[in-house]
Amino acid sequence: MTCNPSAARRLENLLSGLLLFGLVAVRGFAAELTASPETKPDAMWTYKVVAGKELHLSVFLPSGYQGSSKRYPTILLFHGGSWRTGEPSMHYPDCLYWRKRGMVAISVDYRLKDRDGIDVPLECVKDAKSAMRFLRANADRLKIDVEKIVAAGASAGGQLAAALATISSAETNDDCYDPAIPCRPAAVVLYNPYFKGVPELSPPEHLVAGLPPFITFLGDKDPAVSIESLLGFHRALKQSGVTSEYYVGKGGAHGFCNGRNHTNRFFYWSLELADRFLVQQGILSGSCLVEIPKGVAHLQKTTDFVEYD
Repeated sequence: MTCNPSAARRLENLLSGLLLFGLVAVRGFAAELTASPETKPDAMWTYKVVAGKELHLSVFLPSGYQGSSKRYPTILLFHGGSWRTGEPSMHYPDCLYWRKRGMVAISVDYRLKDRDGIDVPLECVKDAKSAMRFLRANADRLKIDVEKIVAAGASAGGQLAAALATISSAETNDDCYDPAIPCRPAAVVLYNPYFKGVPELSPPEHLVAGLPPFITFLGDKDPAVSIESLLGFHRALKQSGVTSEYYVGKGGAHGFCNGRNHTNRFFYWSLELADRFLVQQGILSGSCLVEIPKGVAHLQKTTDFVEYD
C-alpha cells in the first residue's frame, strides 16, 4: 500500500489547515509579482499522506476569497527537476500573478527520486492525480470551480501536467481517492515539457480526440527538448482535433520561462500568452494584468519568438 486512505479521509473532513482566513494585505502589483525568499503562500493544504509523509499544496488565494460563496478558477503548477529534485517555491512567481487574476493558484509538492527514493515518474504521476482528485473531492469547502481547473508545469512538471490530461491507466492511480474522480483539467500550460521516458508514461503516446486545449512554450537553445519533438506533439494534438498553441522563444534555454529572476523577459511573455489563451478558453475573463518591469524588453513576434501553426 502506497497511501494511507484513512488518513486521507480524515484530511478531507478537516477544515483546519485547509482554509486560511485573514488573507495577506493587498500590495502593489509589482511587489505581488516579484517573489522573494520571504514570499509565503496564503495557505498550505495537505492533499495526501504516503507512508506517513504529508504532501502539501502551496496555495495563493485571490482577493475576496475570504467569506465568498463563489467558486474560483484554479491552476495547479508542477515544478521541474527531472522528477529528482525541485520545490514548489520555483513557481511562486506564477502563483502571485494567477492569484491577481482571480484564480486559486497552487504549487504542488510531489514525491521526488532523491528525497523520497521512489520509482519515477510513475509515483509522481500518482501524486499529480491525487492533487487533482483532492481538489475535486473537496471542491465545495475549497471553493474550487471544477470546470475551470488548469494544469501547468515545467520540464518534468510538464510531463505531470500533460499526464493529467492524457494518461488514464490504472497503474497511475493509488488508493487515496476514488479513481472514478476525473483528473483531466480544463486546459494545460506547458513550459519546455520533458516527455522522454517509457511510452506508458509519455503523454505524446496517449493523444486522442476530446483532450483539453494545450499551450506549449520552448526555448530554441534548450539542450534537453528539441523544437521538432514538440512540433510533432503540437501537430498531433491538432490532428486529433485538440486546440493547441506552440511558441518558441529565441535564445531561450531549458527552464527559460521561470519567474524567479524578475527581469526574465520570457516569464512575462509566457504569462501574457497564457493569460490570453485562458481567456479564449473561457476559463478567465477580463484584461491581462501583466506589467513588465522598467528596463525589461517586451518580446516581438518573429524577432524574439516564433508561433507555429
